[in-house]
Parts: sequence; structure tokens; C-alpha cells
Amino acid sequence: MLAPNATAAAPQTAAGAQRLARGVVLALIVLASGPLGGVPAAADGALVFGVLNQQSPALTAERWNPILHYLTAVSGVPLALKMGRTVDETNTMMARSVFDLMFTNHNFQSEFDGIGYRVIARWAGEPIRTVIVAAADSPVRHLRELEGKAVAFPSKEAFVGYAVPLVALRSARVNVNEVFAGNQEGAMAQLKARRVDAAAVNSRFLSQYAEREGVKFREIYVSEGFPELAVIVHPRVPAATVDTLRRALLGMADDPAAVPILARVKFKGFAPASDRDYDGVRRVYKQIGQ
Repeated sequence: MLAPNATAAAPQTAAGAQRLARGVVLALIVLASGPLGGVPAAADGALVFGVLNQQSPALTAERWNPILHYLTAVSGVPLALKMGRTVDETNTMMARSVFDLMFTNHNFQSEFDGIGYRVIARWAGEPIRTVIVAAADSPVRHLRELEGKAVAFPSKEAFVGYAVPLVALRSARVNVNEVFAGNQEGAMAQLKARRVDAAAVNSRFLSQYAEREGVKFREIYVSEGFPELAVIVHPRVPAATVDTLRRALLGMADDPAAVPILARVKFKGFAPASDRDYDGVRRVYKQIGQ
């Protein structure tokens, strides 16, 4: 069990303060025991909030613990963060309906689209784009120059990290040596270490990684924009609870109590979204046979 220290935002109301004083469930990140092994139940009846493996478990917990702690305090609905050790494991957990809520866009793959999860919000901000980058001093400047070269991708299930760039590479008739790094952090680490010639990640992650690591990269390809990842909810969650959580999610952006959290994780809050907003994501997945 991994639970890095998290700083909670002050609750909006006296009732919220009382909930915290009673020791309401904090967000924890729990790793599944194996791809098909038993999944530990969330503590104290908390709803299980899954998060796609875009970063390492430690960095995921560092970002999401404060967010879920805030949502718990404001809504009164306990939330527990959980994910598998790999993208495949997390997707398998989603397929088994382990998660009550989840932050992902993999549910729009044909394999998972019939489970019944529905969109209630999305990560706010500009649309995300695929960016294929090389080292700043690399001689590679165009997609066609990646022919036969090693390119790192987060995983075969990644949307902007694999599905979108694969469509672009196929359109350009460029064949590359695919290297799967496990998540976006791993893909960029491969490029930083010069183990690959280029890496494909999402634009939001790239800017944050480059700033954190103090490294510059050259953009080789930038895709059209797609909606940020969605917060989805399982149909078993009662409608009243869904409405409460949606209000907490959408209210975060304008809540003064959330300002320290938003600043810490470089996050603008959540924005309204619906399933139809992700038809373009479904289309791309279908183009590559997913």
C-alpha cells in the first residue's frame, strides 16, 4: 500500500470540517495483487476511484491524493484511489467493474465501451494532443526521418500515446521500432536516456515533464486536439451520489479552498463533459482495430 503525504484543502463548510475531524477516509492508492488476483476492498466503504497509469504509482498518488481528499471533504462521499501495477492490469480491473469512478479514456475502446460507465466530467484545460518528440539536438525533424528508428510509446492501449501517433505514422507510411515503456513517464525517460530516437506522449504531460526535468525536446509531430481524459462513473453508483460528486468536481475550479491543490498539481479543475464529446476518441481507436 502506497500513500505519499498529501495536503488537504480546507473544507468549504463547518460540516466538512467535522467530517475531517471524524477522520473521514483519505484517498489511498492500492495496487492490485496481480493481473487477475483478488482486489482489496476500499476502506470503510469508500467508492473506488481508478486512475489510468500515465505516471508511476508514486507520482499518481502525489497528484491524486490531494484531489480526492478535497472531493471527499466537500462532497461527504469517501473516495479511495486504486490502480493496477500496469495499464493492462488497470484496464482489466475496469473490465471487471472494480472501479466506481475512473479517470481514463480507455473505456472508449470497443472492448470496454459496453461496460456502462458514463462520463460526468473531464480534466479542464486545452484539448490534449499527441506530440512526437526527439532530443533537442537530434537530427530528426520530420516523421519520415523516423523510418526504422526506435520510438517509445507508453503502451499499446494509450490513446494519444499510441493510437493517434500510430494513425499518423501509417498515414505517412513510416515504419518504426515500437518500444513500450509502461507509461508516459517511462517513454520520456527512454528518450532522455537516449535509448530511443523519439517518444510519443500527450501535450499536457510533455510540458510538465520538460519543466520538471529541465530538459528540452524538439517536436516532430503534433496532432489535432482531443478532449482531456474523462471522469467516468459506473452505473451501480446511485444517481444522487453521482450528482453530488459531479457538483464537487465542477465546483473545484472556482473554490478558494481548492486553490493550493490546483497550484500544487498544476491543474485547472474539472469541466463539464458528456459521452458524445469522445466520439472522436472512439473513431481513432477503431481505426487501429481497438
